[in-house]
Amino acid sequence: MSSLDETFKELLERLRSSGALNPATSDPIFYFVYPPEKMLELKKCLPRWTSALGKAGYKVLRVSLGDLLWQAIEESGRWDDTLELEAGADLGELNAAVQDVLAQSSGLADRVAAVVEGAPPDTVVLLTEAELLHPYFRTRTIESRLQDLVRARTVVFYPGRRSGQYGLHFLDVHPFDGNYRSTLLGGT
Repeated sequence: MSSLDETFKELLERLRSSGALNPATSDPIFYFVYPPEKMLELKKCLPRWTSALGKAGYKVLRVSLGDLLWQAIEESGRWDDTLELEAGADLGELNAAVQDVLAQSSGLADRVAAVVEGAPPDTVVLLTEAELLHPYFRTRTIESRLQDLVRARTVVFYPGRRSGQYGLHFLDVHPFDGNYRSTLLGGT
């Protein structure tokens, strides 16, 4: 059994247990932490895991963070201007423009919150493609926005590495961030 399958097995056990919630928070948010180099392997496993969750009695809602990111950018009305400026702009300026769009009201965190808040309690929401948030956005911002809104169990597939009980290194590129309060699985 691969380490990804072992982590999924642990996730399924946590989802089934009545004490699935982390004592540090009331929200049922789980981070499925995996090495970034296993990204393609994880994507191949997702259909099988989705089926296993269905067999366990859960409805499954798979949401691409990448899709939500692009919806926010496209609907901002600023994408055409950004593309026009792209030829003369440096990468830092372009990244800052995208970060600004995603941080605005109705940006990425609000879009994720709308999906998660609207999911029925018997649903498991799978938030995939977190790697596409780099370098614009951190998943911790989404977790903060979701505080006290989550009824459905929510799983963030997080490419990176764990550091202690609440710390993560996004994509093994970003420095340690110890401000995650949800249940972390895998990634050690």
